[in-house]
Parts: sequence; C-alpha cells; structure tokens
Amino acid sequence: MKMNKFFVPYTDDKRMFFAREYLENNGFISVESYDKADFILLPVPVKNYMLEQAGDKPVFYGMGEHKNGFDYMKNENYVLKNAVLTAEGAVSFIEENTDYSLFGSKILILGYGRIGKALHKILKAYGADITVCSRSKESKTLAEFNDAKHIYFDELSIKNDADIIINTVPHPVLTKKELSAVGKDTLILDLASFPGGVDTLVAKSLGLKLLNGKAMPSKYTQKTAGYIIGEAVINIIEEEFA
Repeated sequence: MKMNKFFVPYTDDKRMFFAREYLENNGFISVESYDKADFILLPVPVKNYMLEQAGDKPVFYGMGEHKNGFDYMKNENYVLKNAVLTAEGAVSFIEENTDYSLFGSKILILGYGRIGKALHKILKAYGADITVCSRSKESKTLAEFNDAKHIYFDELSIKNDADIIINTVPHPVLTKKELSAVGKDTLILDLASFPGGVDTLVAKSLGLKLLNGKAMPSKYTQKTAGYIIGEAVINIIEEEFA
C-alpha cells in the first residue's frame, strides 16, 4: 500500500504541527483533505469523532481504537522519548511553582517506570535528595543502585517529610490515609493520566498544594514532542507497510 501523502486535520495541539513538519522533512507529502491522503495523522488523546471522520483510511493517533488504526503511543521508541520529555516538563513546572532550589530538596517519586526513572536521572543531576516509592523488589534494588532511598506504598501513610511529591502512577495511590501524612508545605505534582493518582478533593480539603501535570510534552517541548510522533509514525509504516 502506498503511504506517502498524509493529512493532519487538527493542529490546535502544536505537536501536530511539528509532527507534520517532521514527516515533510522526511519525504512525506502533506495534503489538505481526507480524500487526497494515503493516511491520516491525529492527536493524542484522540477523540471518537476524529476517528469517525477518517473513514477506512489508515489512521495514526494516540490513545484510541480504530479498525484501521495505529496507536503511536504503543511504539516503544516513542514511549521512551516521551517519558524524558515528560520528566523535563515536570522539572520546569516545579521550578515555576516553588520559590526554593531543587538542590537539596527532598523529593519523593511515586512509581519507577519509564517516567519515574527519567525523573530520577534528571533530578539527581540537580542534587536533589531522592526517595523512590514502588511495589517490586526489583525496582527497589534498581532505585537504590541509582543512589536513591526507597519505600513501599504501604509506608506512605507514615508521616513523610518530602518537600515535593511527584506521582507517575495512573491509579489512586494518595488517598485520605496517605495525604493525611503529607506536610502542609509539600508540593504534590500528579503526572499520571486519568484518573490520576491523587484524591483531589481530599487534597483540597487538607489545604495541600496539588498541581495537575498531565500532558507535559504538549506544554513545554512541543517541537520535540511532535517530532517523536512523526518518528513513531515512520517507524510503524516501515514495520506494517513495507
């Protein structure tokens, strides 16, 4: 199947503009309508009405389902690079919302997947005092090997003295019991996708400072984020349509 001409119908998200640019820089041709395109490129998170408009054409998107669709967020190269961009954005967001240095700050990272590891590496370079909270013994060993302290999730209800808590776990881990142990001056940043990892109503009732950090790459690194989407699309085309 010929996969050379493409259409990007939605560019409100600047990542789509730069994804289009990346594809054009790599020999693909951008067209101005669905009927002229070999495939359609849609944003993340994609909406159902966007997918319906694509018809039977191959369509690339993030976080969706389509009979002739390809989710670039499942491309491992994309996921790894996007984790780094998320971590970079998180650091910028924290600096914008604190009046003290990251150097020497006590930072608790919840979850030690791709984003958690990327955060650890970046924040370690700032000289932060890092504790990782994760479930497995393997992640505990890895965190400690990388010079972080470690706790398990059942220890979150014990009083902690973190200056900053960063959650990367996409299900509730900071509920009333855990939030009651958090210091009043602690900054909490939730990076997890819906439904997030923090009970927002409880956090508000306790007077805690909670920041919504979803979709960091769309806020701070739109060009690079768009380029890695374009790169993932090319990777998928090479794998599926060669």
